[in-house]
Amino acid sequence: MSDDTHKATRPSYTRRTYLLDREFQLKYILLLAGIGAGSVAVFGALTHRLHATSVDTGVGAGDSILWLTVLGSVGLGALLGLFGLLFTHRVAGPVHVMSLYVAALAAGRYPRLRPLRKKDELKRFFDRFSEAVDRIRQREADEAHALEGALAALKPVATTPEAREALETLSALCTRKRQAVDNPTASTFKSVA
Repeated sequence: MSDDTHKATRPSYTRRTYLLDREFQLKYILLLAGIGAGSVAVFGALTHRLHATSVDTGVGAGDSILWLTVLGSVGLGALLGLFGLLFTHRVAGPVHVMSLYVAALAAGRYPRLRPLRKKDELKRFFDRFSEAVDRIRQREADEAHALEGALAALKPVATTPEAREALETLSALCTRKRQAVDNPTASTFKSVA
């Protein structure tokens, strides 16, 4: 029964746009297609040459083609593995750094954001993230300034113990906001370079 209610509440939609970040996706689609096509072309050319040579000399080329296929498969696997390592490093590095920044934000600190490396991916996302952090930091600074003004105006008229306690709470909140905004987290994050 719970499966039926889960399926009933789930919205049904179909994604029609597959190229969400056209530049990023096409770059790697074309690169992978190029690696695959280039590898098949090299393998085909070598196989054709081996076959033509074996026909000319009258020697069978079955074992040689098998070894060429094995070598081509291993070579392509190694090439794609190295490409995967490079690509994931260029994506995982920025994601790792941003996750450290999010952890600092969750702890109430505003990190000093360093720029990404030259060849890192996700730069537009990181720029938006940086802009959001700057806006949140500015809003905190504005709120701290407003609290300082309210504290200054209310301090002379706070005569009851409850009013003074409320002012102390507001003062602590203001201090916390000021410390978070004025003392951003130093660059204690490990570089992923």
